[in-house]
Amino acid sequence: MRVQPRDRVIAAGSPTWRERFRLLPRPARLLAFVLFLSALAPGLLEIHATVIDPRGSTLAGALAQRPVVASLVSLAMAIGALLILERPRSLSPRAYARQLRARALEIQADFDGALRRRAHEEEESRHGPSQPPDP
Repeated sequence: MRVQPRDRVIAAGSPTWRERFRLLPRPARLLAFVLFLSALAPGLLEIHATVIDPRGSTLAGALAQRPVVASLVSLAMAIGALLILERPRSLSPRAYARQLRARALEIQADFDGALRRRAHEEEESRHGPSQPPDP
């Protein structure tokens, strides 16, 4: 059997993206959700301006008439969410960048560990618990 690039190959017991997303800590999931919403904001404003308010009489319609401003609002949302969810320990931008990098590595290590534990638990449930060695 030949696998085509468009085909999805998922091994038995391989976690779906939803299961993987649930393994992330709650603050990381919240940050990912807020960043996703901030990335959607300019497009949603454009849809609002096109469909609901073509004259730009509301605040959303006025923002959609100025895409640069809409993008800046989106960027401010993303930066604000990052600053709220991962508070800086100092005023130095370099120190904050190191703090964010260390936090990302910590989350990645926890996530990888959770994936390994999940795979181990699934293997044990399929084959039964491993027997302790005889003394």
